[in-house]
Amino acid sequence: MRKFYYFLPLVLLVFLSACSRGPDNDVLNAEIQLRLDQQFSDNLFQIKKLTRKGSAPRLDGGDGIYVYYNLELEFLRDYNLISWRGLNVGTLAAVLGATTTGIEGFNSEGNIKGQHLTIRGRLGYHQSGDAWVADTLTPRQSEKKLVVAETLDTPSADAIIENIRNLLNHDTVATRSDKDRVTLRELQRSLARIELGHADLNQYHTLGTGWPTGSYYKFGEAFAAYANKHGFKVYNYASEGSLENGYRVSTGRIDFTVLQSDVAEVLYKGWIEEGQLPLPDMRAIASLWPEAVHVITLEKSGIKKFSDIEGKKIAIGSLRSGTRFTTARIWLAAGFERLKTQNIKMLGRGNSIRALENGEVEAIIIAGAVPDPAIQELAQRREDIRFIPLPQSIITKLVEQNFAYYGQAITAKTYPGQTESILTLGMTALLATSKHTQDEVVEKYMQLMSDGAEEIAQTFYRAGFISNKTARLGISMPLHPAAEKFYEQIQQQQKLQDIERKK
Repeated sequence: MRKFYYFLPLVLLVFLSACSRGPDNDVLNAEIQLRLDQQFSDNLFQIKKLTRKGSAPRLDGGDGIYVYYNLELEFLRDYNLISWRGLNVGTLAAVLGATTTGIEGFNSEGNIKGQHLTIRGRLGYHQSGDAWVADTLTPRQSEKKLVVAETLDTPSADAIIENIRNLLNHDTVATRSDKDRVTLRELQRSLARIELGHADLNQYHTLGTGWPTGSYYKFGEAFAAYANKHGFKVYNYASEGSLENGYRVSTGRIDFTVLQSDVAEVLYKGWIEEGQLPLPDMRAIASLWPEAVHVITLEKSGIKKFSDIEGKKIAIGSLRSGTRFTTARIWLAAGFERLKTQNIKMLGRGNSIRALENGEVEAIIIAGAVPDPAIQELAQRREDIRFIPLPQSIITKLVEQNFAYYGQAITAKTYPGQTESILTLGMTALLATSKHTQDEVVEKYMQLMSDGAEEIAQTFYRAGFISNKTARLGISMPLHPAAEKFYEQIQQQQKLQDIERKK
C-alpha cells in the first residue's frame, strides 16, 4: 500500500504531462481565430471562451497529437449557417475539426449579432524543434463509432442478420478484394430489403433514403428518431439511391422517399427516348435542401476542363443512384459519345473515391449536398484533388430543358484547398410520396417536419435548410393534396400576421 502511495504522485505527474502536451491556450486560440478569419471572413466570429480538454496521440498513423477543446464563439454580425448558398455548418465543422453534431446554437432562420455557438473540436499538431505547429488539415471526426461482431453467438436468423449488419458497418472496404466488395455490396442490398420487409410487418411508415454514408440516409435517421419519439412510426430504408426510391414509392413499396429533383421530374414525366415510361402516381411534398454536381479528379490526371473527361475512366455512381442518372444527362448535353462500358465504373460514393485514389479511375462524378462529407474528407487528406467546373453552355442547355435544374456556384473555401468558386449544375433534394398515400398521413408527416426542424437539425444540420420559403423550389410535378393544403394554411397564417403587424 505504501508503494502505491509512493508511485501515485509520479503516475499523476506523467498523466498531467501527457494531457498538457501540445500548444498552450494562446497559441491554440490564435490558430482557431486565424482559421475562422481565413475560411469565413474577418469580423464574423470572435472567440469568447476556449477550454483546452487535453491531448492524445493520433490513431490514424500520423505523427503528432490531437488537441481537444471546447469553444464558445460569438457572432459579430448576422449570418446564416443554414443557407442554401454560401458556407454553412458543414464547412465550419471541417475548419475546426468538429462534427456537425458537436456544434450547437445555430438557427434555421440564421443567427444574429451577439448570439453564441458552442463547439467541441480538435486540431492536429506536430513538433518542429521546440515549437508545436498546427497541421494544415485535420481529419474529420467520425460521427459515430462502429462495433464489429467477430463471431456468431447463435445460429438464429436474428443473430446472423445482426452480425451481417455489424460487418457492413465496419469500414474496411478499402482493404478488401474485388470479390469481397461484390459480396459486401450484395449483402448490403439483401439486408436492406429484409429490414424493409420487417418494417412493413410492424406497420411502420417507410422512408426510402440512400446509402448509410450519405445525406439522405442521415436525414432519414434523424427524422425517424424524432417521429418515433412522438408516436409516429417511421422506418428509414437504406436504398441504393434516387432511381430505386422513385420506382419504389410509385409502386407503393415504400410510403415516402427522398430523391434528386431532376430524377423525380424525369420519372414523373418519362424519358421515352431512353425507355423510361412516365410514373404518373408520384407526388411532391417539399424541396428539402440544395445539391450540386461535383466533378473531381487528381492533379496527375491532366484533366483541366470538362471536355478532357471524354474517353477517360470515370466513376459515375451506383446503378440505381441519382448521380448516375444526372451524369447521363450531362453527357448527352455535352454532345459526348454514349458512356462506354469499358471506361465506366458504377460505384457508390465511398467506392468511387477509393477508386480515384487507387488509380482505377481518372475522375469521379458525385451529386450531393454541399459540402459533401465524403468529399470534405478526401480534400482534407489530399492536396492534389481538383474540382472541374461544368461549362456554362451545358448548364444553360439542361436548365432550359428541365425545370428541376439551375446554375450553382460552389463557394470558394467550401472544401479544404478550394481557392475558387466552381460553376456547376444544381438541383434539390425532394421529399415525395404517392398520390395514394392518405392525406392524414402526409399532414402528420409535414407537421412533424415543421415542428421538429430545430431539434432534428441538432442531429442532422441540413434539416435546418427545410423552410416554407423554399419548400416548392424546383418542383415540376403535382403536390400531394395534403401538401397543397398545408402550404395554403401557412400562406393564410402569414397574411393574417401581416395584417396584424400593419395595425
